[in-house]
Amino acid sequence: MEPGMEVGRGTLRAIRTATLGALLVIATTVAAQTPAGTMRFAITRNGEQIGTHAIEITRTGPETNVRITTDLTVKVLFVTAYRLQHSATERWVNGQLVAFNSTTDNNGTRHKVSAVLGASGLEVEADGKTSRAETSVFPASLWNPELTRRKVVLDTQDGQIAPISVTDDGIEDLSLDARTLKAHHYEIKGRYSQHIWYDERGHLVQVKFVASDGSIISYKPI
Repeated sequence: MEPGMEVGRGTLRAIRTATLGALLVIATTVAAQTPAGTMRFAITRNGEQIGTHAIEITRTGPETNVRITTDLTVKVLFVTAYRLQHSATERWVNGQLVAFNSTTDNNGTRHKVSAVLGASGLEVEADGKTSRAETSVFPASLWNPELTRRKVVLDTQDGQIAPISVTDDGIEDLSLDARTLKAHHYEIKGRYSQHIWYDERGHLVQVKFVASDGSIISYKPI
C-alpha cells in the first residue's frame, strides 16, 4: 500500500463483505458441474496485493466438502490498519447443505457461526444466538455460479440472512495476465455491489468491486 494512502471505513467493510459476504455456495445441478480441486486468489487493492483467498473442494460419492480460508492485511505507513482471518467448512450431501462452521477474527472482533440441517430447516447458531433458515438458503461465497439464481444468502461471518439481487451481464472475453478466456459476468447487489466472472467450467475466475473511497478491490487466480 502506498505511504500516506487513507483507508476509509467503507473500504474495510467492503473488503470484509466481499471476502465473507459472504461468498461458500453449492447446489444440486451446478455443484455436479463445478470440478473438485483448489482455487487460490490474490486479493488486491488498486493493484497491490493485500491478502489471499483459497477454496478447496473435495467429493466422495454423493458428499461434497468445501473449505475456505481468507487472510487479509491492510497497512498504512507500514502499520497494520486492518486484519481479517476467516476459515469455514461446509458439508453437502446430494446437493443439500447438512453442516456449516466458520470462525472469523475481524480486526479483533471474533465471530463463530454454525448451521446444521434439521427437520424444519437449517438450524443456525451465530455468536451464541440461534435461528432457523430455509433449506434453500446458501452460505454466501462466490465460488459456485448457482449463487446467481438465489435471492437470499447466509452471511458466513455473522450468520444473518441477507437479500441479494443479480444482473446477468452475459459472456465476455476476460483477460487474466497473459491469457484471455470466455467468462460469464454477473453483478451481485446486496450490502455492496460487486462483479463476478465464471469460466466455461463454472470456476470462479475474478471478483471486482469499487470501494467507497474509490479504490478497486480485485480477486484474481494465482
